[in-house]
Amino acid sequence: MVLGESSGFSEIVERAEEMSVLTRALANTECGEGRVVLVNSGPGVGRTTLLNEFLRQAADSGARVGAATGSSAETGMELGVAAQLFPSDGPLAAGLRLARAIGDGGGDGVLPPDADRLFEELCGEFRHGPVVLAVDDVQLADAASLRVLLYLVRRLRTAPVLIVLTEPTGPDAMSPAFQAELLRHPRCRRLRLQPLSPDGVTRMIAPYVDAADTARVAAEFHAVSGGNPLLLRGLVVDHRAARRADRQGQGAAVQPVGSAAFAHAALAWAYRDKPVLFDVACGFAVLGRNATPALVACLVDRGADAVARVMTALDTAGLLDGTAFRSALVSKALLEHVDVEVRAGLHRRAAWLLHGDGVPAVDVAHHLLAAPVAEPWAGRTLIAAAEQAVRDGQEEFSLDCLRLAGQYATTEEDRAAVVMARVRIGWEIDPRLVSPWLDELGTALERGHVDSADAAWIVKHLAWQDRFPEAAQSLSVLAGRAGDEPGAQAELHLVRQWLRHTCPALDPDADPAASTAQATAPQPRRLSPASYAVEMLGRVLAEGPGDHAVAMAEEILRGCRFGETAVEALEAALLVLVYAEHPERALFWCEALLREAGDRPTGTQVAILSGIRAEAALRQGALQAAEQYAGRALEAISLHGWGVAIGSPLAALVRAATASGRTWEAGAWLNQDVPEGVFRTRHGLLYMHARGHYHLAVDRPAAALEDFLTCGALAKEWGMDMPAFLPWRTSAAQAHLALGNGGQARTLVREQLARPGGSTPRSRGVSLRLLAATSEIACRPALLRESVNLLESCGDRLELLRSLADLSDVQHRTGAPAKARMTARHARTVADTCGGDALFRRLFKEEASEGDDEPVPLAGDHHGSASLTAAERRVTALAALGHSNREIGRKLFITKSTVEQHLTRVYRKLGVRNRADLGDLLAGTNLAAQAQAMGRASSVAAG
Repeated sequence: MVLGESSGFSEIVERAEEMSVLTRALANTECGEGRVVLVNSGPGVGRTTLLNEFLRQAADSGARVGAATGSSAETGMELGVAAQLFPSDGPLAAGLRLARAIGDGGGDGVLPPDADRLFEELCGEFRHGPVVLAVDDVQLADAASLRVLLYLVRRLRTAPVLIVLTEPTGPDAMSPAFQAELLRHPRCRRLRLQPLSPDGVTRMIAPYVDAADTARVAAEFHAVSGGNPLLLRGLVVDHRAARRADRQGQGAAVQPVGSAAFAHAALAWAYRDKPVLFDVACGFAVLGRNATPALVACLVDRGADAVARVMTALDTAGLLDGTAFRSALVSKALLEHVDVEVRAGLHRRAAWLLHGDGVPAVDVAHHLLAAPVAEPWAGRTLIAAAEQAVRDGQEEFSLDCLRLAGQYATTEEDRAAVVMARVRIGWEIDPRLVSPWLDELGTALERGHVDSADAAWIVKHLAWQDRFPEAAQSLSVLAGRAGDEPGAQAELHLVRQWLRHTCPALDPDADPAASTAQATAPQPRRLSPASYAVEMLGRVLAEGPGDHAVAMAEEILRGCRFGETAVEALEAALLVLVYAEHPERALFWCEALLREAGDRPTGTQVAILSGIRAEAALRQGALQAAEQYAGRALEAISLHGWGVAIGSPLAALVRAATASGRTWEAGAWLNQDVPEGVFRTRHGLLYMHARGHYHLAVDRPAAALEDFLTCGALAKEWGMDMPAFLPWRTSAAQAHLALGNGGQARTLVREQLARPGGSTPRSRGVSLRLLAATSEIACRPALLRESVNLLESCGDRLELLRSLADLSDVQHRTGAPAKARMTARHARTVADTCGGDALFRRLFKEEASEGDDEPVPLAGDHHGSASLTAAERRVTALAALGHSNREIGRKLFITKSTVEQHLTRVYRKLGVRNRADLGDLLAGTNLAAQAQAMGRASSVAAG
């Protein structure tokens, strides 16, 4: 496509100053003063457009115009440009005779004898009015025409003519000798055109873009084009094509940038007559941000001077940002029009050059993917690039590198290295990608083609994927190496520590006492954040929380970075904080790490961190946050990718939904298929514990007790019977209470209080609440007040709500209704902050606050009376049973005066005078049934 006035772009923008210079120069010729103006610019900046507009205006003003255009096809044509300037049938025909005379004189500088006579004849024509002689792309003019132009320039004092010449900046500029001759003349002026400013871009595209989108589109177009008018025209044409397609119902499939017109515009300036511009521009396009003049010169086999001149041209055209094209779209448009084999050769050569210069592996890998290089270093480079790319969030590029690296592997060791890399990187993206390669890795491990560090990874991945027999076999191989290979002992220790708190059933022969002793004694082994963190977590699960473990965990986290630190280290350190009763610190570090992840919503690290956030939020009683975080964890990777660890996020979802009163939703989560191996892991303990609480909520205490006791038996067997991690005893005590086994509940509670970690505020607060439930009523207030204080101090609002409900009930029973109401109001506030409204209503027997004023019609009311609010219905129901105002206030946690106000409104709405009339009026309505139900509940409470 030819982009110009035919495309609707007749207006030139931000060229008023240059046009003024040309106009003044033309006006000076009327005073007999000749002028020369040399216009140059980078490719596509618009020198031809400026020249054409000036010539049009000059002709309109009455000037006689002679115009010519240089071309490489006519460079060897004698006087080709001169013949265009002075046509034989035009008013300046004397100029052609002069040109022929000068041309016949040859290039030796000797003028023919009649040259002066012919020049005087031409000057006679010049005196008839202003004359403009213009040559576009003068650098392509033939030698004879250039001699004619110089002849005229030297006589400008007596030749009232304006000579306007244009040339490009860069390697295609006119010869230095010709430039020197021109610029030596005192009446010669150079004009250098610059790309358009952001404001100029806005003005240029405004007629062709919707007014509401002009500012946004202008900013995008300037970023892509750098203000280069030629590229802008292409962008506008493509934008208009997209708008037309959208109006015709074809959607927005046609993009405003990177389409046909833009690509043609990119080629229009790059594919010049001389190949050096195109070749060097392609070199910059291939190397991108790694381009330097020296590298480009080596890549395209051009001289450094030629590359420097092209860089100058591209820079003045607004196309470069440093040493790279401002927009990748320009590079793409150029390289798409290079022969496939030539382009592949450029990429192969670029890979060699960049690898030799030690640039990052990711940059080299881009060229290897475009054109593979059969060299040993290529495979290693691709693996390194894949590992870096996945940390940068470029997952597809990472997998592409690994696929190509597999083609370079020629030995079993190389193949094992590539497969191990696929496993490491697949794990970071989604563990489901690991499964297809585990069998091959197991074989490589048995044959000795995998080092100790990778062998430890294999054990973890097999265990994660519920392949415990193969994991045990791999662990055995790693243990067999411990005495022979340096580092194997350290890796064996690390993986056993990880198994100890994740899948303890997998390594039953490991001695926890020996592991603890090894963790505390100085060992000449490799240290890492992961080794410290897993040891601290194992110690907390076995011995209970301690200040030292918390300090160590925070120290480890301060040195961690998202995407750089092993996820095992992050998980273990964060869980130390969670199980050491510092969930608020765990949340702080989770959020700090996830902020480093930016907008990345997926990946194993994101999934695991989100799962820990859910568990920590649950321990603070933040139900909505726990559900939100657990949901993000399940969305970050596939359900299959979670493997046996799926138990943890599901447990958080079940606990949160159960506490929120949505037991049907909790049941749906429990109906999700989970791997059988879940129940042989720490995650399975959390899952069964959550399931037990679901059974309690749906009135299945026997099933709940079975789950809690199973959790307890496994926790004891695995050496992680720690209340701050899994308070199974108090949970089982709740089940026993529901079954009427108060003595057994009391025994379990006292056992938990005596356990290591049983005295932490959260554990002790829950234990005291249940201990109160098994104690004489006179002992309960003190136990419950201490429980409330402890739970307030640790921030667990959910357990605090339960203790407040029990305390309010005891205060009612012990004759302190005012205190009971205050406690109930406190509970209402706590419920509002943690999303526990449903739990509040259940704990307080659905007797909500007095402020519920939504009108509720009376079904079966044949009197046509006004509707009552929910609060008025409750008061009416109890009044109909004969309760006094004081009794109603105590039951509903409202004041006596509030009861009186409700009854006054009820009498008015129902048209009755006293309580005696309520019974007859309410007979046969649903409020009568409610009154009877409340009466039964009141009797049970009194008993």
